[in-house]
Amino acid sequence: MFYDTVIFDAAGTLVGRDSPDFFEEFFVVAAAELGTPVTLDQVKSALAKTMEEEPRFRKREGRMSTPEQTRRYFLDLYAHVFNTAGIEGDLLPGLRKYYDRFQDGRYLDVYGDVRPTLEKLRGLGVRLGVLSNWSEHLSLVLERHDLERYFSFLVVSAEAGCEKPDERIFRMAIDRAETPLDRILYIGDYPEEDILPAERVGLDALLIDRYDKYGRYRLPSIRRLTDMPGLIGLS
Repeated sequence: MFYDTVIFDAAGTLVGRDSPDFFEEFFVVAAAELGTPVTLDQVKSALAKTMEEEPRFRKREGRMSTPEQTRRYFLDLYAHVFNTAGIEGDLLPGLRKYYDRFQDGRYLDVYGDVRPTLEKLRGLGVRLGVLSNWSEHLSLVLERHDLERYFSFLVVSAEAGCEKPDERIFRMAIDRAETPLDRILYIGDYPEEDILPAERVGLDALLIDRYDKYGRYRLPSIRRLTDMPGLIGLS
């Protein structure tokens, strides 16, 4: 099927690190900047324990729906994970500086399959957008990596007042697309917050699963974004 608009998630879809553990790797980077290095295995163990014992970090709302929520959620999560990993002391001053630096995109990479895909779609006249759970600084991140020019619209949780998987933010993106629902494709990297809620509001959705982590969901998926145009008849 031909789509007039393709909407992308950001973290893990457009930008991140070329690793199945990219989220955990950012904790390693932060710890090094605090002068208290930890290993990836230490982070994984501490993060798993944190998520098991602290339901507030597992909640699906009230994390990234305002700038203040987003900042507080990540500062609290990082501090708790580091304390669980055995790092002691007042970590918040250093974590605040790390969070502020993170907002300009300096720690993020653009996946190698992103620019060729965006160029292809733009050349075919497809309208492109972004729907992301992110701070109010996402446009700065995209600008730093020369990606903002590809997109006609951004819907960002910290500015929208709600976040994925809330159906309201998907409906905002649909409104911004200015395209009939059946002519929009949404692409994201996380089944529970991207694909399943997108499908619930009637969007066609495609999982980008670069590291083959989510086969158990049996969702329409690709391993590389560059596979997408041919898959949907846009080659």
